[in-house]
Amino acid sequence: MVYIGTSGYSFPDWVGTAYPSGIDSSQMLRYYHSVWRFNSVELNFTYYRMPSIKTITGILRKIPGEMTFAVKALGQATHDLWKGSSGELRKVSSEFYRALQPMREEGSLGPILFQFPWSFKFNERSREYIEEIAGSFDPGSNILAFEFRHDSWANEAAFEAVEEAGGIPVTVDEPTIGGLFPYIPRAGQMGAYFRFHGRNPDWFNSNGSERYNYDYSEDDLRSFAIDVLEFHKRDLPVFVFFNNCYMGRAVHNALLLRDLLGGA
Repeated sequence: MVYIGTSGYSFPDWVGTAYPSGIDSSQMLRYYHSVWRFNSVELNFTYYRMPSIKTITGILRKIPGEMTFAVKALGQATHDLWKGSSGELRKVSSEFYRALQPMREEGSLGPILFQFPWSFKFNERSREYIEEIAGSFDPGSNILAFEFRHDSWANEAAFEAVEEAGGIPVTVDEPTIGGLFPYIPRAGQMGAYFRFHGRNPDWFNSNGSERYNYDYSEDDLRSFAIDVLEFHKRDLPVFVFFNNCYMGRAVHNALLLRDLLGGA
């Protein structure tokens, strides 16, 4: 199965550029699923605040059919706790899992995404922290996807660390500047996970959503399709999300990639 969608679904600048003019934010997820027919979405609000059972249940009720949700882990787990004591990690993971229980009960919970900052570099401590996350978030019952921004993780030892923790590495496409992690298609035993951020050369100088101001060409997408199909042929679940959300470009790129994949 190939799961294709975007990183988030509710953005004001998508109205008139992707969504029809006048659409209400409460209608966006239903439109995303019913009209664009995406079978998956990456929930990003869970990075900024702890989700609640009420919020998760409300999201599920908006979907008239099956859909798989990838959920970004709380930023506290990826950006703060590794810098000092990790005693809070199990508390954070426990509360996080309680909120996601409705998705697990409906079978709609996909991977949990851990997006680490550029400052999280590959060393012995960071490797230990990956193992601590696995111990807290239970890779045996959930797919844990690890995304790294710093290119020190682009080596076999780092990939082995992710595999030993029971996770899967995230294949990212982003600008080849400032020591950002390069594009290295890689899968784990539990599947493959792609995130396309765009290649804005002003990445480090852009504010907010403008960092993701990039529109992939059809040739770019054809190249990505080859890599996605390679993992699909291995009977692995493949998750593909576009995060170049500026002005709805993620939607248009995701729809075209799906067409190039032949609806896989």
